Amino acid sequence: MIINNVELEDLDILDLEIAEKWEKSLEGMEGIGDKVKDMKVSESIRYQCNAIFDIFNTLFGEGTDKKVFGNKVNLLTCLKAFEELVLQTNTKNNEVEKLYNKYAPNRAQRRTKK
Repeated sequence: MIINNVELEDLDILDLEIAEKWEKSLEGMEGIGDKVKDMKVSESIRYQCNAIFDIFNTLFGEGTDKKVFGNKVNLLTCLKAFEELVLQTNTKNNEVEKLYNKYAPNRAQRRTKK
């Protein structure tokens, strides 16, 4: 998986342990806009970037934030990297959904057979 032009190990979001870490990480991002709305701009940047750094360190191991972001704390860079992570993770979920749909009975077809 490539994030911010840095290659990281592929994240197997369908592994239970990884899925639990992922869900816990996303919970930390919930309501972040409300948490930072009354902060100074610099405080808001630090808070949001640290939350994203924590996600990368939780999922890929301690120090991953430095590997992906270096020593810069730039909100736009952090948000784009987080978006890349989410998009690549959702791709795996979409694959599973396609498999489910392939074998799930079609309700409309069942109704017409009755």
